[in-house]
Amino acid sequence: MGSEVRSCRFGRTSRSLKRPNLFIVGAPRCGTTTLWSYLKEHPEIFMSREKELYFFDSDLWGRPEWAPTLEQYLAHFSSAGDRQRVMGEATPSYLRSKRAPTEIKSFSPEARIIIMLRNPLDVMYSLHAQALRYGTEPIGSFELALEADKKREDRKSVGYWTFTDFPDQVKRYLNLFGRERVHIVIFDDLKKDLGSVFQGTLHFLAVSPFMAPISGARNANLDTRIVGLQRILAQPPWTCKIISRVLPKRLRIDIAHALSGWNLVERPRPPMQDEVKKRLQGEFQPKVQELSILLERDLTGWLQH
Repeated sequence: MGSEVRSCRFGRTSRSLKRPNLFIVGAPRCGTTTLWSYLKEHPEIFMSREKELYFFDSDLWGRPEWAPTLEQYLAHFSSAGDRQRVMGEATPSYLRSKRAPTEIKSFSPEARIIIMLRNPLDVMYSLHAQALRYGTEPIGSFELALEADKKREDRKSVGYWTFTDFPDQVKRYLNLFGRERVHIVIFDDLKKDLGSVFQGTLHFLAVSPFMAPISGARNANLDTRIVGLQRILAQPPWTCKIISRVLPKRLRIDIAHALSGWNLVERPRPPMQDEVKKRLQGEFQPKVQELSILLERDLTGWLQH
């Protein structure tokens, strides 16, 4: 129902309004922020100021009333200049969404798609760190968190497994848009030679070469000093809400920001435990082999480190 309604709304919208024709669809924790940041600097490309717009992944919405209207979505691109014939956004959940490919195709049939992929084990490990930071993961142990997430209901799941089902996710976009309109970026290449990946992406977009100031991948890992405190800040219990009512709103916000700032520290995560890594490598072997065949690139090195 949601997809049909959205398609009708696309048809009724004036074609004179500026529409994006480039979509960085994921995956999360694979360098999407870095690429989005550098594409913004190209004079012929307009990327939305806000990175993640969550417009086409309606099957993942917690509550439909949170959805932006089409007018609100297009407002993100209204300030694009006449020279900026490539207009885009980056929402990593579009890759996981089963509905997003069809909705994007209906909205922009000639759109170009960028998919960024990474060793699924590293994606899961990075998602765990992010979930701890946001307070959506209560379990500090990566291994225990993976097992617990399998039993969680959809809306409470972090999605370690669904975010990393790369073969099926990539196929959905290839089948709809064709290989000539889908550009695959492997995180290993981005980390090794960001400049070459950036220039290759510009070639895919058919824009002029451009030397952006390359300073390496962004989005450094933020670790939590106290996991429990971060969860309380993200989802305050009723007792905290009652106590906080006696404080002015501005003071409550300042205290929360101060506590969150103190509780987050930028530092590399320790390596994944060898036993956990070996078990996951065995579980992901069929999918990595399938992805290697699909992309015509040997990615089995992901299973050997």
